[in-house]
Amino acid sequence: MNIEEFEMYLELEGKSQNTVRMYSYYVKKFLEEGNDLNARSALRFLAVLKRSGYSNKSLNLVVQALKAYFRFEGLEEEAKKIKSPKVPRSLPKSLTKEEVKKLLSVIPPTRKRDRLIVLLLYGSGLRVSELCNLKINDVDFKRSLIIVRGGKGGKDRIVPVPGALLKEIEDYLKMRNDDSEYLLVEERRSRKDRLSPKTVWYILNKYGKKAGIKVTPHMLRHSFATHMLENGIDIRVIQEILGHSNLSTTQIYTKVTVEHLRRAQEKAKLIESLIE
Repeated sequence: MNIEEFEMYLELEGKSQNTVRMYSYYVKKFLEEGNDLNARSALRFLAVLKRSGYSNKSLNLVVQALKAYFRFEGLEEEAKKIKSPKVPRSLPKSLTKEEVKKLLSVIPPTRKRDRLIVLLLYGSGLRVSELCNLKINDVDFKRSLIIVRGGKGGKDRIVPVPGALLKEIEDYLKMRNDDSEYLLVEERRSRKDRLSPKTVWYILNKYGKKAGIKVTPHMLRHSFATHMLENGIDIRVIQEILGHSNLSTTQIYTKVTVEHLRRAQEKAKLIESLIE
């Protein structure tokens, strides 16, 4: 079982640590059950998972893991034969601007780190993994930029940062009394430890409950993209900031905006008021 070499292969392909971990888990499960390395065995394995209650979304992750392993083993043709189940593409959920303000309002002024987490996720559209991996040197205060290193697909990108957000970063760094290279650090353990995604989820859940708002790191990223589009920012600019390799991924936000406008129109009841 070449799991360690497979993991190295995934890392060289630029996969995130979370993706490497999940792919390895499913490949181990597939191999431990004595399956042969061919598409027919993979399909039988998927059928068993389906009967055990796996959703199509979860099965799609398993498919991607097996296809990657087959390619790693040089079985490109077998990998092509494994088809992903259709997963309905739901519109991403986002907060309104008022909800973002409400979320910020329940964070105590002394909790500068927690406030900065929300502002960076919403104000820069970062993924939670990118937020946790940010280093102080990745912030270019002179040019008002953040350099996101090793984002999805292992690609670096530049994200512009508003002056007000840079000021928040500066204020937070002034109160730090450690020598960690990371921009955001844990507080309960060694101050040198970089912030973990689990901590970010915990923090957002805590303040979300306090504000009466359901919020996740990805919802703040979605909110950033949706509000940018609503303010007339070109979709290709948003694509670059989010780090999407395909424009089609970003275009889903046009549907979100249309839904937002439709709900506003229905609420106004302009035509209904004329023909009643």
